[in-house]
Amino acid sequence: MIVILGAGITGLSIAYHLREMGVDFIIIEKEKEVGGLCRSIKSGNYTFDYTGHFLHAKTNYIKALAEKLVPGIPKIKRNSFIYLKGKLIPYPFQANLNYLPLIDRIKSIKGFFTRKRKVPVNLEEWILSNFGEGMAELFFFPYNRKLWKYPLSEITPDFIASFVPPACLFRSKRNIGYNVEFLYPRKGIGEFTTALAKELQITHGEVIKVDDKYVLYTKGAIRYEHLVSTIPLPEFLSKIDLKEDIPLSKDFLRWNSVFCLNIGIKGNLFLPDYSGRDDFSSPAKNHMGSHWIYFPEEHFPFYRVGSFTNISPMMAPEGHSSLWVETSYRGKRPENKIIDKTIEILSNLGFFDRDSVDHILPLDIPYAYPIYNKERKEILYYLENYLEKCNITLAGRFGGWKYSYMEESILEGKRIAEELCRG
Repeated sequence: MIVILGAGITGLSIAYHLREMGVDFIIIEKEKEVGGLCRSIKSGNYTFDYTGHFLHAKTNYIKALAEKLVPGIPKIKRNSFIYLKGKLIPYPFQANLNYLPLIDRIKSIKGFFTRKRKVPVNLEEWILSNFGEGMAELFFFPYNRKLWKYPLSEITPDFIASFVPPACLFRSKRNIGYNVEFLYPRKGIGEFTTALAKELQITHGEVIKVDDKYVLYTKGAIRYEHLVSTIPLPEFLSKIDLKEDIPLSKDFLRWNSVFCLNIGIKGNLFLPDYSGRDDFSSPAKNHMGSHWIYFPEEHFPFYRVGSFTNISPMMAPEGHSSLWVETSYRGKRPENKIIDKTIEILSNLGFFDRDSVDHILPLDIPYAYPIYNKERKEILYYLENYLEKCNITLAGRFGGWKYSYMEESILEGKRIAEELCRG
């Protein structure tokens, strides 16, 4: 019997493809709902996701699968910005330097041409080697420090290249990067994962222990021939007895967490106040049409603000809007006063009037981004080799402890299902 732990996007993909191939399996999920972080929540009259989760469908297979599961799924063209020094700069930052004040533009261009090219060993060196000191100091350093909450000099850069587009110094470009277009269901990303799970039988319960060929969970024990774990790796390791001497230090797994504040608003959202380019209209007349805005500066506690209703109006009642706000942390979760502080800042920026706040839903994401610390790669190599001998596979963003997006997770699930079928 194949046993899958976790019914998030990767676990569901494995189960879906095994079912398509006529292979028996059991999938265990501790939550009442499936989808993991790729699910939607109805709260009041609003629908919210666990921050922004979008299907960046590059392959024909994923496009066809999305259309099959959610017929007519809309394709959205990304519209995002960086808010810096009171101005909105189109994303990506490094391809829109023309929107910077003249002195910052000169600093960025000079830094790019005088940068030292070398093979980087950490994220800090990767940023300097690819973009130079000017762009690093203006955007890349403050944003990544705020996101990761971990020294950039201690993060390896082996994951980053596919997510960050190259610089374009003298001509603005907005339609570059891995997420130029994305698919998004009208009723939230959970519409996709619910459709993926529709024909699957989910066993609900929490895993207690993984032993020799058995999974013990709250409703009994299941014998497995092959086990696939997509649950967060720290949780999985706490449930299994590693019988070989694997060089595991207790701190080798590092990650950050995210506090996501979802807000429902009466009326429209507006872009924050700014001055600058003529191709932006007055903020008093400019409804917020952007999908998300990055906030690199330290005096803002959050690193990204996005609008669900600008992506799909069906996420809120007619005449209302909704947005999400992401604040990263490691260790202790931000205190509840962060809610009032965030609403005050957004109101002062001009997103909405404070009195128009209609609904709030705070969501905590304990495992948000696995950190690529220096110990990660070597120890994962030893761990995966050992578990392979036990017919155990680690998979997914948190199970495999890697930075991946939805399409990668679905394709990984398909690949694992095919490998299991081949034996």
